[in-house]
Amino acid sequence: MNIEEIIEKFEKSTLRNINQENMFKIIKFLQLQNCDFLEDIIEDYLDLFTFEFDDFVCKYNKLNEKYNNKFLVEASLDMNKLEEFYY
Repeated sequence: MNIEEIIEKFEKSTLRNINQENMFKIIKFLQLQNCDFLEDIIEDYLDLFTFEFDDFVCKYNKLNEKYNNKFLVEASLDMNKLEEFYY
């Protein structure tokens, strides 16, 4: 997916609300968690990067605990689990 397709896919308000520095922190965090589907998250769940980094990490940790420290494994099998970030 190229940048034009990503821009078309998301509402302009979502793109305006993304702080690049914050997004890079979240990406780095996910890389440290050995997330092997980061590109898919960026393509399909770009709005996750509108969460403040600390809030994102807190939500991630709660979800990881809920899924017995295997949240990313579960989410890689069913990306709909990422929807739980919004609850």
